[in-house]
Amino acid sequence: MGADLWVLPLNGAPGTGKPTLLLGTQFDESDASFSPDGRWVAYRSNASGRMEIYVRPFVAAGPALGEGQWQVSRDGAIAQRPKWSNDGKEILFLGPNYTMMAVEVNGSGAGFQMGTPQQLFTVPVAAGWDVTADGQRFLMSVPPGIGQQTQTPITVVLNWQADLKK
Repeated sequence: MGADLWVLPLNGAPGTGKPTLLLGTQFDESDASFSPDGRWVAYRSNASGRMEIYVRPFVAAGPALGEGQWQVSRDGAIAQRPKWSNDGKEILFLGPNYTMMAVEVNGSGAGFQMGTPQQLFTVPVAAGWDVTADGQRFLMSVPPGIGQQTQTPITVVLNWQADLKK
């Protein structure tokens, strides 16, 4: 049995909500993200044999998943959870070869519709990332020196003990 998705209701008095299994299969389901309107949940799963991004309807009254499942990614998904744009019209995720991908989606009606994943840019490493509320900028944590054209200088101080005596 692999990793599963659980939901914790936050209504009521603090500490009274009980975790409920949302999706538990023999596959790994992880890195879930709710749509801004709370009607959909995007997550990563290896049900196809490799990690991909999927979307399913979320029924808060259950809490449970509704009928239907849509595979959003086409060529795999690596590292971290998918993120919804603030307006819920796009899902962003890190695809193969560290490519930032975006998929236009429409979940405002009874069903779920999506476009073809589009590559936005290549990320230097699988680092933590987020997108601004307006969807115009990304923030990424990248180790020093990655993506820089110049090298960081190293200073070696010889006979440093003599400087301490001054």
